[in-house]
Amino acid sequence: ALPISSVVCNLLGPTPAASSKHSAAMAEEEGSWDTTCEEWLISEGYCYAAGLAQLEDGAFYAAAPVADEAGWGFIHKEDHEESILQDDMSEKKMTVNEATCLKSVADTGKAPPEGLWLGGVKYTVTQYDAKFESGDHTFVKIFANRPKKGVSIMVTNTQIICGFYDEEKGQTAGNCTKATIAFAEYLAGIGY
Repeated sequence: ALPISSVVCNLLGPTPAASSKHSAAMAEEEGSWDTTCEEWLISEGYCYAAGLAQLEDGAFYAAAPVADEAGWGFIHKEDHEESILQDDMSEKKMTVNEATCLKSVADTGKAPPEGLWLGGVKYTVTQYDAKFESGDHTFVKIFANRPKKGVSIMVTNTQIICGFYDEEKGQTAGNCTKATIAFAEYLAGIGY
């Protein structure tokens, strides 16, 4: 018997070679990727929410939990205005585009001036490893948190994986990170 992830992989079809084809194919299969995120990151109880974004633009195209599209409410908020504390302790109104924030963190390991915002919530980047090795692959590994919550971010050659944990739901940073690493290995293994 094949594990569910292998069955899902077979349903998703071959790995596209070109980035633009890759984006189109993944967009068409969005529902399947939502389910794949749920199987790898939510089903074991290590994460309460998860998302997949293209490295190209940082925009999420898949979210979990799948039921009632609940994952989208946890991981994504349309552009929003926030008061951002400046170095001189003054506050400045800034428009936050969460995809741009995620892309910036994935590329540099540092939050942009407005911070790292996901799902309308601000996180602090606390760990960054540009050459994290796991199995036969090397990833960018990022960790960001806030009181009693956090997000483990793994970057493959083309994808950004986000697993969200909440201590009040009995989840830990370590198990969340373990799950996101496993999912990153799986995606890298099938060409993403």
